[in-house]
Amino acid sequence: MATVTHLTGSKCTWFPDVGDLCPTLTMRVYPKEGAPYEATTDARIPQVAASRVQPGAWLNVLVDPAAASRVFVDVPSFSNPPPKPIPDTDAR
Repeated sequence: MATVTHLTGSKCTWFPDVGDLCPTLTMRVYPKEGAPYEATTDARIPQVAASRVQPGAWLNVLVDPAAASRVFVDVPSFSNPPPKPIPDTDAR
């Protein structure tokens, strides 16, 4: 899981007429094991799911097991309710 901390850009440079968003997302990733970390990824998001990638939003992500810095938004999971936030243990 991850929480979006920053979003830049919005329009896709490919297929601009379909209405999808193509932002660059900066996220705080919370892996099942290990400490949370920052990651940045480009994503193609359907327009109807735009609220799911706003700063502060929680979303499911896929992490490349060979390179944890490669994080992808799990767009198919948008058909389900958003994940519940993870308490920030760094704030203690």
